[in-house]
Amino acid sequence: MQNRMGVELEYNREEFLRYRFNSFLVERFDLPSQDYYSSLTAEGFIGLKSALSDINNILTLKVTLSFADWLADHYVLDKAARSELHRMVLEAKPNSNGYDVWLGYPVTFVGEVKCNIPINNGSVYGSAQRHGIEKDVVGLLKGKRKASINPESCPKYLAFLDIPQIRAANEHLLSVSSFCRDHLVFVEGEQELTRTDIVYGVYVSANV
Repeated sequence: MQNRMGVELEYNREEFLRYRFNSFLVERFDLPSQDYYSSLTAEGFIGLKSALSDINNILTLKVTLSFADWLADHYVLDKAARSELHRMVLEAKPNSNGYDVWLGYPVTFVGEVKCNIPINNGSVYGSAQRHGIEKDVVGLLKGKRKASINPESCPKYLAFLDIPQIRAANEHLLSVSSFCRDHLVFVEGEQELTRTDIVYGVYVSANV
């Protein structure tokens, strides 16, 4: 790595961050190759940080909309029911009470979305992430105090983003959590999803 004077350096923290920042913008957004790092002021970086703080909410929204489409396709819902699912998703505020997706008519189901990315972009969840998934499974099985629907007698779903790291992390989760192994069953291919004593795990994309 070279500094601005062209001198070879073993490691320079600023040059490393500059390279990562500029490379990301150029590669991901197909921008002209230039030094965007140097063109941003402190106020610019603060504004960018503020905008990026919504990334998790954006990803969760995209996965939730894809999950709603998956449910609509699985239950062969008509246009009105499909629109109702999308309306509920789009009108829900982040971290609102209740379930991420649910329907009471013409069929009944409840669903949650989990957008945990395994720690360090690896293939294993951290302990807090694992406990969060277990908590969601409990909430689906036993209900939530402020939810608008009782899930006891209907199918229950927990949706995950379909990427290799998350699939691997879920396989590891089932190997270390006896609770999830007993109560979280991942959907594979075409099958009847009628059990009400478990939570069905499904994988969906974020392409909406």
